[in-house]
Amino acid sequence: MNEQIPDSFEERGRRLFDASVENIDMRIRSRLNQARHAALEAAERPRARFLRLPIWTSAAGVTAAGILGIAIWLGSPLIHTTSTIAENQTSNLEDLEIVASTDDGAGDAMEMLQDDIDFYDWAAEKSAATESGSVG
Repeated sequence: MNEQIPDSFEERGRRLFDASVENIDMRIRSRLNQARHAALEAAERPRARFLRLPIWTSAAGVTAAGILGIAIWLGSPLIHTTSTIAENQTSNLEDLEIVASTDDGAGDAMEMLQDDIDFYDWAAEKSAATESGSVG
């Protein structure tokens, strides 16, 4: 009993490929060879200058885009500044409202401020002396 071992897929594929290559027409073989040589020549020619840029230029572009995205995401400083100014104006208006408000038994608040004008002059002088470095 003479059993043949079945060919592996790889061996069978190799035999079919070799047979197909040997059965190619000479005219087609010549055209394939010419195309191969043309491709090798094109690969040896220098490429355009912009195609030879190093990989770090791509990395720099990605980094710049990331920084720009983060800056937009966090918001510009102008937006934060205007919101801070608006908050300060709101708190200033609240302070003014407290000063301008009147109590039933306290009389007019502005009148109260006029009564203590000497105290405010003294406090301003003290503050100016402290800021200049001499305490009096």
